[in-house]
Amino acid sequence: MITHTLEKEKHHDFLAQNRIDPITGDVLQEGDQIVICASCKSAFLVDSWSYMDNKHCNQTYTLREIPKQTIVKIDRESINERLDKLAFFRFITVKESEVVGVYGGGAALTGGIILYSGYLFNSFSLIFLGILSIIIGYLMAKILNKQKYLILDSGYFIINQGQSGEVVIPKEEIKTVKVERAIFFSRLANSFLFNKKEEFYYLILTTKNNTQHKVFISENEVSRIRTETNILTKYATPNHSSIPAINAPPTLNAPNGRIDFR
Repeated sequence: MITHTLEKEKHHDFLAQNRIDPITGDVLQEGDQIVICASCKSAFLVDSWSYMDNKHCNQTYTLREIPKQTIVKIDRESINERLDKLAFFRFITVKESEVVGVYGGGAALTGGIILYSGYLFNSFSLIFLGILSIIIGYLMAKILNKQKYLILDSGYFIINQGQSGEVVIPKEEIKTVKVERAIFFSRLANSFLFNKKEEFYYLILTTKNNTQHKVFISENEVSRIRTETNILTKYATPNHSSIPAINAPPTLNAPNGRIDFR
């Protein structure tokens, strides 16, 4: 692994590009230690490279020199072509603690109301039911949140990479990719209890043999996916071509750290 320490004068052109680490989303800055994938020329922080087991694009080679990049003007069609060849993209899923917290909080409120009713009416049955509701609600939150993690790497969608139950799906085997609003969770998360002010969605991958895989994402992540990839339009069918309107402001240019515009 060949590393580079970014210096203000020596790497002025590179730093001016405001490249972003595809794993952490951090802007690469002076003093950072980075590596450059020899295949796609993407730049990664050393820790991110280690996180990926020191490989990317199905290979382990890194560049000895930081390549100079010429900025060129490209039209919308060219951008879409580049997006279609996206080498690496990490989908940011909703944290498990947040999911359990919302479901558990809802169960705690319901159980608390029943408990209070039991106290008012001196009913042991209601008190027992209230406690049971809280316990069952928390357990259901843990069961319902079978969180999956998803990346797109070198032409493969990889679910739960490096974990038990890892699933690797070639892009060619994908039939549709769509987003579907998680109605119950969104309503609970935006209630007076939590006031998240954000909708939540399932990103659903359907393979050509009609197997479905779901990951749980937020409204902001749907916006990022739409901005930085074209998978929601590329894999859309006539029946699922509409994509929910997202209030987050659009980003006009995709980060150079993810897509090589040279």
